[in-house]
Amino acid sequence: MVVIFAVLFILLAILNIFFPAMGWHMRYGWMVKGGSGPSEAYLIMSRITSVIVLIIFFLFFLPSMFG
Repeated sequence: MVVIFAVLFILLAILNIFFPAMGWHMRYGWMVKGGSGPSEAYLIMSRITSVIVLIIFFLFFLPSMFG
């Protein structure tokens, strides 16, 4: 079960790094009518946050799960 959680967590973080607009559309896009999209600031902060969370996961949580 722990391995499934770890794999899903890593996949979601990687998806958010490469396709941050997809997360915006799933969370906010359906509420907005028209051709609105996420701002550049949102996309950059989403990528930075995902990288930081993934690094923390690899440094602290992953070793404790399997160690």
